[in-house]
Amino acid sequence: MKVGVLGAGFMGGTHARAYAKLADVQVVAVSSRTPERAAKLAEEVGAKAVTDEMTIIHDPAIDAVSITLPTNLHKQYTLAALQAGKHVLVEKPFALNVADCDAMMAAQAQSGKYLMVAHVLRFWPEYVAIAKVIQSGKLGKPLSAVASRLTQAPAWSSWFTDPDQSGGPVLDLMIHDIDALNWVLGQPKSVYARGYETKPGLWDHMLTLIDYGTAQASIEDSEILPAGYPFSMALKIYCEGGVVEYDYKAGGVSVEMGGGIDSLMVYEPGNSYPLDAPGGDAWEAQIAYFVDCVRNGQAPTLGTPQQARLAVEMANAARQSLESGQVVPIA
Repeated sequence: MKVGVLGAGFMGGTHARAYAKLADVQVVAVSSRTPERAAKLAEEVGAKAVTDEMTIIHDPAIDAVSITLPTNLHKQYTLAALQAGKHVLVEKPFALNVADCDAMMAAQAQSGKYLMVAHVLRFWPEYVAIAKVIQSGKLGKPLSAVASRLTQAPAWSSWFTDPDQSGGPVLDLMIHDIDALNWVLGQPKSVYARGYETKPGLWDHMLTLIDYGTAQASIEDSEILPAGYPFSMALKIYCEGGVVEYDYKAGGVSVEMGGGIDSLMVYEPGNSYPLDAPGGDAWEAQIAYFVDCVRNGQAPTLGTPQQARLAVEMANAARQSLESGQVVPIA
């Protein structure tokens, strides 16, 4: 299987290295508007470096592409890749708005190729374990959930702080927790959010309430932590028969740094115990899953366009709520 990677930044490198570790997968080309960045990554994974993404899309030898470009470019290059007969793995968030999601989904249906959105928490070992125990019914019906994701402002590229390109942390950061909660709690009914706006349109700290009907959830997401604050994420699900709780605090400012706190526990009446997680690297598992789907002719059931579209709809509902102060219903 021959693949191309559009983008040679942090996520482009993550995708390319994960592909390069798989048997019978060749990274043919990687792109970046910065020639030096493309060349460095290309040399690392044994690919050619290009500065024009369309060179990869129109290469007839390439079967599939990863799109790791800024969010405002997802629609343009996903449509082009699908129309060129390529399978597509596009980074989260799916798009800046639901209309763009719908356009890509329509193009995918017409192309007959697979389209997957890289919501990596669906492959994160601890989140996989939480979803499994909740869906097993072992702890009874979920009643409430609390999620958080705390970090300092991303420093690896300026486009993250431009809401016209990234949507800001509402779309780029909180969407992780939105999708994870949808995974375990189901279809949301409404969203209410309050937060802190560092500049017009850039909400960098959010407190969000989601009504799932039979369960309620809250999210705290922030990119205003001081320099040196360790990247942190957590998820706690309260159920009729107990609680499952994940608490992670990196040993440094970035998620891939080791050390820190990494705890996954179940608390039942009079009993507590660690919950086993499957292990492995989530990004590598995600890439391997996408490759397997393409090879086996099976549409992805994780990171589907429908799941990703709902997350975009909810993130934009949260932004609407931040701006209006009102509860926003989800269709």
